[in-house]
Amino acid sequence: MSTAARQATGTSTATRRYSRAARRARLVALLLAADATSIFVALILATWVRFGSVTADVSFDSSDLHIAFWQLAVVIVPLWVALLALGRLYDLDRTTLGVTETGRITRSLSLGVVFLILATYLAKLPGLSRGWTLLAWAFSVAAVLIVRGFIAVILSVGHRRGLWLQPTLVVGSNAESADIIRVLRANPQAGLVPIGCLTSSQVERLELDFCSGDVPVLGSAREIDEALASSCASTVIIASSAFDHDVLARMIAELRDADVDVHISSGLFEVLTSRVLVSEIAGVPLITVKGISLSRRNLLVKRTFDLVVCSCILLLGIPLWVAIAAAIKFSSPGPVLYRQERVGRDGKRFGMLKFRSMYVDADARLPELRGANEASGPLFKMRDDPRVTPVGRWLRKFSLDEFPQLINVMRGEMSLVGPRPPLPYEVEKYSPNDWRRLEVVPGMTGLWQVSGRSSLTFEEMVRLDLFYIENWSVTLDLTLLFRTIPAVLFARGAY
Repeated sequence: MSTAARQATGTSTATRRYSRAARRARLVALLLAADATSIFVALILATWVRFGSVTADVSFDSSDLHIAFWQLAVVIVPLWVALLALGRLYDLDRTTLGVTETGRITRSLSLGVVFLILATYLAKLPGLSRGWTLLAWAFSVAAVLIVRGFIAVILSVGHRRGLWLQPTLVVGSNAESADIIRVLRANPQAGLVPIGCLTSSQVERLELDFCSGDVPVLGSAREIDEALASSCASTVIIASSAFDHDVLARMIAELRDADVDVHISSGLFEVLTSRVLVSEIAGVPLITVKGISLSRRNLLVKRTFDLVVCSCILLLGIPLWVAIAAAIKFSSPGPVLYRQERVGRDGKRFGMLKFRSMYVDADARLPELRGANEASGPLFKMRDDPRVTPVGRWLRKFSLDEFPQLINVMRGEMSLVGPRPPLPYEVEKYSPNDWRRLEVVPGMTGLWQVSGRSSLTFEEMVRLDLFYIENWSVTLDLTLLFRTIPAVLFARGAY
């Protein structure tokens, strides 16, 4: 490894991260303490809600046993934490600290309630208050989820600010490796920061290097031990497509005892992990990709959800809609609503409604502004667009101009969640791959909105839309709706 490559890692013994084992032990200890505290507080809260006092005694009519609920909580907490551990909620390779853990947490704590009921039966005690037991279970599930979510937010914010990041070595120098580096850099909340790459055996046959422009090259894959010893990398990601099977197997064997997290990329960037299963057939490990669940039943659920939510928002928002309409009318001449032709599912055109945020001659002035376009591909974006009215600029910042599209949703032309409907002239420049965005009903919000909005390039928007289409589910729609709220409130990526 060259001296320049060593210096490029920017590492020294003083800045080396603490060991993988210590790092993982600290996080597990934090989760254990957080879960135990959450459950104890939830049990005490259930006692106060049910009996009006945190010092209430458990009532055992046929027994001389006298015990307070808070004393019972001290016994229950380790049992329920142990059940969470059996549910692999402290296995850091399986723990995400997100909504995907809801099912496992609920199942583990439900099993804890069953054990509690069985314990009172075997001890020949009349049993606990059913109301208290139900409250204890519900509060515990909610408390564990909330506290774990809070920890996830703290970690994510810290990662975005450059804290607690894990230096990551990418092994491979092909297109997949470059994609890995790009994704890690675009998503610092993942906690992994690429510090360098190692060239692969593919370079010997193809004189291509996709990574040297992004991160320093620290040597070849044959020098992986030396690269780890001279850098502060605590995580290794191997691009599987960059190596032959025997080379890949050798590297995995070499890293078996290394104090690093080892990940092997599957190359399935467009597939959500919930669709990927690892199975074994006759001793052969296989990756199974489940099909897309676009059944009529699920689409009916999506449509019903759209209608119910749209109706509620339209009714509750009437005072705000009236205020916005008045502000638009009195600030500049022209109609309140603006109807723009857009392209929907399967290329069908429709009139998308918005609160007017531009002057009435905006479309006529577009050709003279083409040279100031700040977007890539067929999109047109301009940060200080002179066609936008003062009121319109405020409406756009918080996406309030989009709300009339609820009428399009009620008509079935749009959905609450989906790819943004493009303009006809944009579609004329689409490649066959870009056309896949039109396979589903367009939406008011989507992955683009919660991932950067106007700051994304056209290629990134297409990639996110195709990811959504490939991995569609009602749960994904709900998640994106909830993630849209902070994206709009904090005006992330808005022009």
